[in-house]
Amino acid sequence: MNFNSMQWFNTHALIFMGLSLILNILVAYAWYKKFYQKIGLKTYQAVQRIHFNETPRLGGFIFIVSLITYVIYSKPSEDILLLKLILLCLTPILIIGFKEDIFHNVDPSIRLLSLLFVGWLFRANFAGPLPNISHVPFLGELILLPGGVSAFYILSMAAIANGMNLIDGVNGLCGAVALTILGALLFLSYKTADTVMVSLIFSLILLLIPFMMMNYPKGLIFLGDLGAYSLGLIVSMLAIILFGRHPEISPWAAVLILIYPVTEVIFSILRRVLNGVSIFNPDTAHLHLKLFNFFKPQPSYKKIANALVTLTLSGLWIFPLLAITWTYHKSLFIWIAIILFMIFYGGLYAIIPSMEKKLARKK
Repeated sequence: MNFNSMQWFNTHALIFMGLSLILNILVAYAWYKKFYQKIGLKTYQAVQRIHFNETPRLGGFIFIVSLITYVIYSKPSEDILLLKLILLCLTPILIIGFKEDIFHNVDPSIRLLSLLFVGWLFRANFAGPLPNISHVPFLGELILLPGGVSAFYILSMAAIANGMNLIDGVNGLCGAVALTILGALLFLSYKTADTVMVSLIFSLILLLIPFMMMNYPKGLIFLGDLGAYSLGLIVSMLAIILFGRHPEISPWAAVLILIYPVTEVIFSILRRVLNGVSIFNPDTAHLHLKLFNFFKPQPSYKKIANALVTLTLSGLWIFPLLAITWTYHKSLFIWIAIILFMIFYGGLYAIIPSMEKKLARKK
């Protein structure tokens, strides 16, 4: 494969990247002019909300629209056909997510069922090879059960999508995590000389950049549930496709690449179970929200507290991308990197409350 020929690069992505930026700017401006009031939309209310100004939750919708038009406009090719399959499978969560972003009235259980339905659609329609997890402890026995393979991938996709939605609370964080996951998958695609996946992933990165330009650092537009869920599902589908195409890469590398949203889901479920509340209940004890509440009371950080969270957590969201470039060829190194991430995340989570208490004592 000759990457210098640029045959892997679809220049149409640049056109729709520019159109996506224009749409993001127009929507952000419309909300700045309080257009949502003129059409009778309610303001967004949630216990985890930390933004004062009403901001459009349509960044994900614009991203998906850009992808759809990009697919329609591009000539049929293997990467475009894969992207078309992904978008078709996303249909249930696109409908439910859009309704939630506009009207804020979709029950969490309905959203979960929609995610599971997307996973089922992908499993039923994807005809390519799946990652080999037969040698993974416990999972190897699980997939031998009737429907075990489908159950594993459907639940995994739903979990990753939920994890991406959980971290969509401060400017730039969810987008940054998505970009680093895509970057890690792009690196593995390059190392395996897979031009189809390189083209597909690189196009997704280009089309996501306009949203990031508007979302960080000022938060002029948000992903919304549609965007956060869709990004989680897209990266999980891409991981399944890529690792299925390249069984020479350890499936543990996929765990490392997706470790941030996975960790957030695990911590959130454990926290809510230990507190005796429903796993569907929203809370403000997420790592990024705790960090925001630490920065906000300090006069020097008050105005930039939101943007500062993503910057402070950069060690977490960039770690999988950096680690995979060193560890992808050795399972032992991948396990070590996963353990280091968990220690880093858990340690940071534990330190923040003590820092808050120390600040309170000073006051």
